[in-house]
Amino acid sequence: MSALDALRGPEHTGSNRCWPCTALNLLLVGAFACWLRFRDRRVLGTLVAAGGVAVVYLRGYVVPYTPAFAPKLVAASPLPNEWFHDERSPQPADGKSSLAATDLDGETVLQELVTAGVVEAVDDRLLVAEDVDGPWHEEMRSLAALSVDGLAREIARSLPHVDETDSLVAEGRSWVVVGPGEGELVARPVAVAELAAYRVLADYLDDESIRLAAARALRMFLEECPACGTGLVETSEVSCCGGYAKPRQTPDEVLACPNCDQRLYTFPSGE
Repeated sequence: MSALDALRGPEHTGSNRCWPCTALNLLLVGAFACWLRFRDRRVLGTLVAAGGVAVVYLRGYVVPYTPAFAPKLVAASPLPNEWFHDERSPQPADGKSSLAATDLDGETVLQELVTAGVVEAVDDRLLVAEDVDGPWHEEMRSLAALSVDGLAREIARSLPHVDETDSLVAEGRSWVVVGPGEGELVARPVAVAELAAYRVLADYLDDESIRLAAARALRMFLEECPACGTGLVETSEVSCCGGYAKPRQTPDEVLACPNCDQRLYTFPSGE
């Protein structure tokens, strides 16, 4: 990996770039460079300007933590949301977020995982037990090697509540269609992670509904995309600035794959 590759931030550049944040960061860089030149430090001012522009180009911002505080500032501001994001029609990513048929209380699921020895506390952190983590990742690698059609067939074969599946590929992203007709869309990385966990958890959990809910919960422990191996990034529910209809609403934090452009897990907002 080159030095430039290490600096790049694909989650905030390219199609994910927030232009208002880019403009604001460039304005701040320019203001600082002008201040240096005004102080007769022309060479340093030129270097700051060139370096700042390069960092904004590669990473999307130069002011630390811009993606963390910008969505909250915009959500609380009276400015129109359309100034800060594209008004796009709902995409397939807005579909079903899990293979699980029903929602169960998160605390109940976590307690079941701890009791079964699937999740354990290590230095004040919850981690997937090694005896589970290894087989889970091995199963994910096996499922990731399948085509999206093959993955859809495996889901139909493995999950008793799923009678029919199909696949959808659009705009470089892949989904498994769960159910008849148009069905419910589940992103390929999510389907890989959950089906792998569901199979591994067969040795730990007997209740079908809890097993499926637990497979969904394990996604919060992912560090790499199950489908492509790219490191996951923690970001907000919106790409950067805005996208919320309620001005006081705080965007949820999510785990996302910048390569697949798919969300792997949404952390509860606690509201």
